[in-house]
Amino acid sequence: MGKRKAIENQLHNTLKNKIAFGESKHKDKEGLGFGESTYKIYSYSTYNTYLKVAKEYAKWLTEVKHIEKYEQMKNTEQYVAEYLRYRQEKNISVFTLKMEKSALSMIYGKKIDYELPQRNNKTITRSRKVSVNDKHYSRTGKYQDIFIVALATGGRRKDLTNLRTSDLKEINGNLYITFRRSKGGRNRLSPIRLEYAIQVREIFLKRQAESRDRVFDKVPAKIDIHSLRREYAQGLYKDILSNPHLCDEYLKRYPKRKELRTRKDKDGTMQTKEVQTENYRDRDGNTYNRNNLYVISQALGHNRIDTSITHYIR
Repeated sequence: MGKRKAIENQLHNTLKNKIAFGESKHKDKEGLGFGESTYKIYSYSTYNTYLKVAKEYAKWLTEVKHIEKYEQMKNTEQYVAEYLRYRQEKNISVFTLKMEKSALSMIYGKKIDYELPQRNNKTITRSRKVSVNDKHYSRTGKYQDIFIVALATGGRRKDLTNLRTSDLKEINGNLYITFRRSKGGRNRLSPIRLEYAIQVREIFLKRQAESRDRVFDKVPAKIDIHSLRREYAQGLYKDILSNPHLCDEYLKRYPKRKELRTRKDKDGTMQTKEVQTENYRDRDGNTYNRNNLYVISQALGHNRIDTSITHYIR
C-alpha cells in the first residue's frame, strides 16, 4: 500500500501543479492551434475527475508494472497505451475512455497517441431512462420550484445551488438567468424557456419579497438534474425552430460563432480552417442548423456544438 501511495502522491502532485483556477482558459489558448491544449486545469470538477483517474492508474502501475519508486515515474509514459487498451478490454464506454485519455494527457503534458473506437450516440444511456431516484420526487410536490427552474434554465446542480435572486435578467423583453462561476469557472447566460417564464419570475419575486439571497436552500442529490437539462435543451431547440426570430435574439447575447476544423490535405499536411457551412450533418445523416445548435450549446455551457446533439437533443 505504501508503494502505491507513493505513486499516487506523485501523480497527485503532478496534477496540482497544473491547477489554474480563476485564470482565463480563453486567454491562455490564444495563439494555440485547433485541438492544442494549455495542459492546465481550470475547474475543481475537472481536477477531481482527473484525480480519480490518476489513482486508478497508479494502482495499475503498482500491481501490473511493479512501479515502486518516484524515480521510475519518468519511464511510465510507455505504458499509457497499454493501460488504455486494458481499460477498453474491460468494456469501459468510449466516452469514459476519452475522459481518461485526457486525464493521462494532462499528467504527462502531451497528447497521448492512442486511437479510441468511434463514439456512437446511441450508446449513451445517462438520464435517458427513468431512474429509481426520479420516482421519489414529484414535480408538483415539495421541490416543484426546483423542477420548474431546472426545466426553464438547464442549470447544473451546482448552478441551481448557487443561484441568487439577483441572477434573473430581462433583456429586450426576454428573460435570462446568469449562472455565475459555472463549470470551468465561467459565467454564462441561459435563456429562460417561454413556457416557464411567468412561473420563474414569480419564484424569484417571492424569494426577493422574503429578503432571501439564494433561491434554493438545497437541491436534493437524488433529483436527476442532468435529465432536466436534457429536457431543457430539447424544449429550447423546439422553441427556436418554431420561432427563428427568437434564435436571432439569443445569438446577440453570445460571442460570434467561430468553428475550426483540422483535416489532412491531399499531401498529408494538417490544415486548420474555419467552418463556413450553415448546416451540420451528424453521423446518422441528420441535418441541423449550426446557429440553432450554437444557441443550445452556449445556453448549456458547452463550446462544441456537437455536444448539444450527442448528449441532449437526440
